[in-house]
Amino acid sequence: MSNSAIAEIRLGAEHLAPDALSVTRRLSGKLLVDGEIRDALTNETFEVIHPGNLAVIGLAPKCRVEDVNAAVEAAAKALVTWRKIPARERGRMLQKAADAVEANAKLVEQVLALDTGNALRTQARPETASSIDLTRMFGGLAGELKGETIPSANSDVLQYTTRDAIGVVAGIIPWNAPLFLFVAKVAPALAAGNTVVIKTAEQAPFCVLYLAEIMNRELPPGVLNVISGYGEECGKPLVEHSAVRKVTFTGSLPVGQAIAGYAAPKLCPVTLELGGKNPSIVMADADLDLAIPGIIEGMRYTRQGQACTAGTRVFVHQDVYEEVVEGVVARLADIKLGNPLDEATDMGAIISEEQLNRTLRYMEIAQATPGARILFGGERPTDPYLSKGYFYPPTLIDGIPIESEVCQDEIFGPVATVLPFSSFDDMIASANDTEYGLAANLWTRDLARALEYVERIEAGFVQVNQCVAPRSNVSYGGLKMSGLGKEYALDSMVHHFTCSKTVLINRGTPGPNV
Repeated sequence: MSNSAIAEIRLGAEHLAPDALSVTRRLSGKLLVDGEIRDALTNETFEVIHPGNLAVIGLAPKCRVEDVNAAVEAAAKALVTWRKIPARERGRMLQKAADAVEANAKLVEQVLALDTGNALRTQARPETASSIDLTRMFGGLAGELKGETIPSANSDVLQYTTRDAIGVVAGIIPWNAPLFLFVAKVAPALAAGNTVVIKTAEQAPFCVLYLAEIMNRELPPGVLNVISGYGEECGKPLVEHSAVRKVTFTGSLPVGQAIAGYAAPKLCPVTLELGGKNPSIVMADADLDLAIPGIIEGMRYTRQGQACTAGTRVFVHQDVYEEVVEGVVARLADIKLGNPLDEATDMGAIISEEQLNRTLRYMEIAQATPGARILFGGERPTDPYLSKGYFYPPTLIDGIPIESEVCQDEIFGPVATVLPFSSFDDMIASANDTEYGLAANLWTRDLARALEYVERIEAGFVQVNQCVAPRSNVSYGGLKMSGLGKEYALDSMVHHFTCSKTVLINRGTPGPNV
């Protein structure tokens, strides 16, 4: 990218972290291909903005087939030697990569906050730390890639299975937790002996490219490649490329369905982590000192509600309904909305105008619903700083019928609904009445009721008396239209990033020289 083009970037962000801005300037127009941060083959770019004040922080390449081909070819070339490196040695390289990221963690988290609008203290810093932890974990698990010995009915026959690298892996990641989801795909794939091409989200490419640049210093050229661009122009040809033998995607249901279709003709295995419309359930006997803060944590307000696991449908038993609502509203008032780079900020900005408008559209539906009450939030802030960006307060609504779009669709914004119930059976039916089946949370002191809930709820990530975010070494994935496969644990590496051979060897007759 030319100096004149860099000079034209409309920064206007003097109050933001200058070192982070220097990183996005330096990486403007760049990709990571074959071990080098380099210019894209395309001359087309798109602007990347900071959601907190809409300043343009850099330009990302609008990759098309030529850049996709270059990245995949680099990964295919590197695969020849990478897959032959002993698994534990690959793991040690990943752990060194994690050490390198940790040494640069302060700047990584600032670039993440700048890119996404997520608050530095409550989201960007914990996500960076979790990404380091997940990389280390998969590095340590590389030696667990083992086949099985199978007893044979014939004592002369040895039967066993192997676990081998699949090949070139294509990963497509979203913008809401870009670093953690990048590592969730890259670390197990590399540990298993695959090479990787990642397409970043167009809204947040720089934090991923910077993380990959740091990790790449500990890896052979071509093992890890990062490109940017839009779905039809970049993601589709990446998924369809004949050398790509595994696809892993996190994002929306419609895009996931399209990706599965692109991969189907070549019978390429696909892992999909898609959306959710998750219930948080408070029983009459719940410990409200756990439930009230747990509900708020589960709403993922410090990520502006931009989380697949956000518990945005809150079912509260009528006997404790008013107490729970009052307690939640009181705590929402303490959430500080502000500059994502400010250490005092709890909640940052929504990622884009498109996502803000999506939130506003659902709020219009809610406000037009007879009997609906906005218990907290519901209006854009008028503060001079906040009015410049895509800010929206934590919002809680009741009086919305369960069949409303507000209760059925994944809003992916800081809006939650609260619904009273009296019958456990009716509540479970309502909680399951959605096409999604990702996460679900229950608060109760009744062990029998908790076990019944675990049995009957249609979700893949189920919690009782807490609502923590997914983390390393905890298998994570959804049911129904929430996706295919699991992530974040040993089983995801073994089942989704390796292929297996079944081997039968007959001892035969010993040779004459034995």
